[in-house]
Amino acid sequence: MKLPAALLMVASACAQTVDIYSEWSRPDPFGGVVAADRGWKRREVLSPAVGRNGWASFHIVVSVPPKESYLLYVIPNPVSACRVALYREHFTKTKDGWIPDRLTEVHRLPDFGTMPDPDDGIDGQTTRAYLLDLWLPPNADVARFRLEVQMKVADWEIRPMELRVVPARFPDLRDGTGALPEIEQGSDAAAGMVLSDWLAGRALTKAPEMRTVRDVLRRNAAQDLGLASDPGALMRRALELFRANSGYPVRPLGGEWWLRVRDWLFTSGAP
Repeated sequence: MKLPAALLMVASACAQTVDIYSEWSRPDPFGGVVAADRGWKRREVLSPAVGRNGWASFHIVVSVPPKESYLLYVIPNPVSACRVALYREHFTKTKDGWIPDRLTEVHRLPDFGTMPDPDDGIDGQTTRAYLLDLWLPPNADVARFRLEVQMKVADWEIRPMELRVVPARFPDLRDGTGALPEIEQGSDAAAGMVLSDWLAGRALTKAPEMRTVRDVLRRNAAQDLGLASDPGALMRRALELFRANSGYPVRPLGGEWWLRVRDWLFTSGAP
C-alpha cells in the first residue's frame, strides 16, 4: 500500500515544471506549442544570443497541477545587465484552438498565480504563459550573464539561461502603427509582414505599447531587419529558409525559422 502512495507523490512533484520557449513558439494552455507555430523540434533555449539597444523576448511556460498556486520570480545576475519586463499572456479561443495573445504587465515580483487561470476560464488548463521581455542597453558589455526563472510550488523549480551579448547594436525604432497578422496565423507571419514593408521602403517601427504577443513579434522582427546591410543577401537567406520550411504537413522549423534569419544577421548580415 505504501508503494502506490509514494509513486503518486513522485508523479505529483514531477507535474510542476517551468520552461522557456523562444518568442516564435507560442505555448498552448496544455503544455504544448500552438499548431500554427509547431515544428519538428522546438529550439532549446539555453544560451541565446542577444543584441544591444534592443529587446530579447521569451515565453515562460508554467505547468502545475490543477488547484495549485505558485510564485514566479525572474532574476538577472548582475541585476544591471538588462531591464526586465514581464507580462501575463491571456489565451484567445480560435477555430484552431487556444492561442496566447493579449498581454497584461506584471508590475511587481514575485507574481502569484493559480491553475487554472481564473481570467481565461479554460477547462482542463495545465499551463500558464508569460512573456519575458528583456531590454539590453546600447553600451552593454559584449559578455555573458545569467538569468534565472524561479518558480515555487511546494519546492523550488529553477530554469537558468546564459545570455550571450553580441556586438550587434540594434538601431532605434520609432513608434508607429502597422498591421498585425490574424491571431490564427503562425508567429512568423508577423516577421513576414515586416519584411514585406521593409522591402517596399516603409519605415521600421514598433507599437507604442506591447498589448499583444503579435506586437512583440512585429517589433522584434523590425529590430532584426534594422541590422541588415545588404537587402539582396538578406532576401536570398530568408527565401532559402522559407522554402526549406515549406512543403510539409508540419513545417520542420515551425515559426522558429526566423531565429535563423536573426542568427545570420548577428553574424554575416550586419555591417
